[in-house]
Amino acid sequence: MKLSSRLSAINALITQPYDVIWDCCCDHGLLGMAILKREIAKKVMFVDIVPQLMSELNYRLTRYASAQSGSDWQVLCKDVGSIALAENKKQLVIIAGVGGELLLALIQQIIANHSQQVLAKISFIVCPVHHSYSLREGLDELNLGLISEQIIVENKRFYEVLQISFASTIKITATGSAMWDLSNRDHSNYLNKLLQHYTRMAQQSPQRFEKVINDYKLLLNG
Repeated sequence: MKLSSRLSAINALITQPYDVIWDCCCDHGLLGMAILKREIAKKVMFVDIVPQLMSELNYRLTRYASAQSGSDWQVLCKDVGSIALAENKKQLVIIAGVGGELLLALIQQIIANHSQQVLAKISFIVCPVHHSYSLREGLDELNLGLISEQIIVENKRFYEVLQISFASTIKITATGSAMWDLSNRDHSNYLNKLLQHYTRMAQQSPQRFEKVINDYKLLLNG
């Protein structure tokens, strides 16, 4: 099955081999299966908390992937925040398709459960469905650094894809520092949508959202 624009963008960011790649909140596992087909990881881990989805995915992988890929794989039905990262392994953790607040909570839990030695070899690709501003603030507070970021448009919806790690020293900014091209109509439409959204939110809580609005407006002057 063909990947969506969002999943294709994530897949394209994986340009080097890994010992383990985690496809978290994997839903039907389309991204992980595309990664498995590329044989760019020794092992692909599929993780989601929905039992029926994981049962169906395990059946599909057992039937098709085992004979088609030289990479190992495993399906886990569990909370993403509780995954156990192996020591001395180069690993990539992908979390997409959930809100920014939940995504941040999952990363916080993963970090809390592992040593700095393990985390030093980990990189993340994240793609929230909303609340990217607060997610970015939280990632910066965790001392994660930016590797790359981009805006993806899919079915008239906008997504931010961030590639991050503890090894990077590039600051993660709340509004994005490297992904904007306001001569691109999609990007300017996305910025306008964000400003409209937070302007509405500010009517209920002006103190909370005034800074967010001002931060996004600064992009117009950049």
